[in-house]
Amino acid sequence: MKLDKNLSAGLTGLPSKVVAGSGFHAFKLNVVNKGDKSYKRVDLGVFAAQVDTDTWDEDSGYLTLQFKNPETGAWTDISLGADDELAGYLGYTDIRAKESFAIDLRLSVDKKAPASFAYALAIGIYADDQGNCVSLGGKDFYSFDVVAAGAQPGKPNEAEPQTGGKKPVPVKPVGNTEIKPEGTLAQTGSDSNLPVIATIGGVAILAGAGVVFALGRRRRDGAAA
Repeated sequence: MKLDKNLSAGLTGLPSKVVAGSGFHAFKLNVVNKGDKSYKRVDLGVFAAQVDTDTWDEDSGYLTLQFKNPETGAWTDISLGADDELAGYLGYTDIRAKESFAIDLRLSVDKKAPASFAYALAIGIYADDQGNCVSLGGKDFYSFDVVAAGAQPGKPNEAEPQTGGKKPVPVKPVGNTEIKPEGTLAQTGSDSNLPVIATIGGVAILAGAGVVFALGRRRRDGAAA
């Protein structure tokens, strides 16, 4: 999969430890376009799971992940279901040249969750004018610990970014929800060089943690992929 070094998506504000049953913990998805090119459509996603470090089995059943809709201000669930093709999908948006924006996120862990290693992953994907799937730059994922009720919580921003390899795998495109975050411009950008967006999907495989995350888009005419 191609990588766009000018356009990045990353997470900030995660604690290093989350106490089971301690309510919601706020963090952010930050998207930054350092380049002079505008993008007509970029699909964004965030995923989180607990990981058994002995078996590398993943479980999101004790986690609740939400984003704050930029238009309505309502907190909206991000599916983490293992059998849901929309798992992790947040939405798509246009991004102007030199634009940056942040989307508010929050995560809670059920009080019955076992102590374990956990991670949160930000993904951004678009299709270039040749139909190639392009991934946004940025740190691949953030790790944190889920600890039992009564333990000492971690402080915001203590979660450490980790880097893993990615490779594309064909997948049925999923997700077609538009979001409209309010961005800021480093300088006036032109939208005249918007690339043609193809109907293409992609999977990012995070080496070292057994993570598979699918993100794409449905065909605009409603046809099956």
